[in-house]
Amino acid sequence: MSIDLRVADNRDVSFLVQADLHVGRQELHRVIEAGRVTVAVEDTSIQGWLRWGLFWDEIPFMNMLFVLEQHRGKGLGTRLIQHWENQQRAAGCGSVMTSTLASEEAQHLYRRLGYVDRGCLLLPGEPLEILLAKSLGQ
Repeated sequence: MSIDLRVADNRDVSFLVQADLHVGRQELHRVIEAGRVTVAVEDTSIQGWLRWGLFWDEIPFMNMLFVLEQHRGKGLGTRLIQHWENQQRAAGCGSVMTSTLASEEAQHLYRRLGYVDRGCLLLPGEPLEILLAKSLGQ
């Protein structure tokens, strides 16, 4: 079976409410309705997702990239990111952003895909949050 990427909809809500613990139920419903969640689906099973919003109400910002453990290391995260970047490019956006904790491996994926460190945020009791940006060549 192949994995398809599509915009999340109502059939995905129950899974995402249980799996995406970094966003409240009400906000999750709002971003799904806004078309700001992409799911990677094999048959009817979600293998990963990408959720995004806007930084400064203008710059597309990837808030969450998650691939289920058993599907990691197979390029699915890269596919989700590139799909999202292509959508943003088609919408006329010149750049995108994301962030990751300094303790997370995702920073290496982002840099490999052309994201550049642009700053950091240090909150009490938290690891360093690295802000990254990428030009989409517009």
